[in-house]
Amino acid sequence: MTGSFLRLGAFVLGLLGLKTVEVLEPHHAPTAPLRLRWITNIGLGLVNGLLVSLLCASCFVLTAQGRLPAAFAPLPRLTSVVWVQILVAVVLLDLLSYALHRAYHGIPFFWRFHVVHHTDLDLDVSSASRFHTGEVLFSSVAKLGAVTFVGIPPSGLVVFEVVMLACSQLQHANVKVPARLEPILWRTLVPPAMHRLHHAPNRRDADSNYGTILTLWDALLGTFNRRAADEQPSFGVPRMRDPKVLSLRALAALPFRRSAEG
Repeated sequence: MTGSFLRLGAFVLGLLGLKTVEVLEPHHAPTAPLRLRWITNIGLGLVNGLLVSLLCASCFVLTAQGRLPAAFAPLPRLTSVVWVQILVAVVLLDLLSYALHRAYHGIPFFWRFHVVHHTDLDLDVSSASRFHTGEVLFSSVAKLGAVTFVGIPPSGLVVFEVVMLACSQLQHANVKVPARLEPILWRTLVPPAMHRLHHAPNRRDADSNYGTILTLWDALLGTFNRRAADEQPSFGVPRMRDPKVLSLRALAALPFRRSAEG
């Protein structure tokens, strides 16, 4: 339960803290009405947060019962130092998230779920919560596989989830990053400017900058995009721009409709 409370606390703290910064020093003027977007995004975030919390809790229970990790898992054999295991867990799970993100864009079946995230007509801290529950379920199964076969400790999974949540909220936030900090982030942690390109309406930009925490994977694997940002940013999917059809109920059903193709 401690892991669930940590994640919930990080979620609320990041949401309120970054929203305050967005109000005081926004990067751009709103490109879509706030109320409907927030109802949708936070609604999805609450449902998905429960699912992730259940995953973390299940890992602790299974570990306590001796069912995790698998007997052949390499990480416990390589080191018994907990902080090293946690550090390795964060790096490996971030690489896994990168690979999953590319798959969600490259495989049509998975894109039908991931497109829900890209339908957001603006980008702010709430956008970090806008994921279809089906996508979160797929990712959770993949992470459970990593926990089992690599030997990632449950504490490593919890730390990763908290760090990933904080980074995701920051990179989606409508905030101005100090000029001195911007180039440092581009070389280390994914900055908002980098992720805004990923949410551009054109697919060429959308199919780049897949990183969640580290920029390293995009740089190494050929998906790094650092073109000059548009003066007036725009977001969303070109054929899905009517706010009336982007309600919580409509997005829940979107993967099962023809409109989710392409």
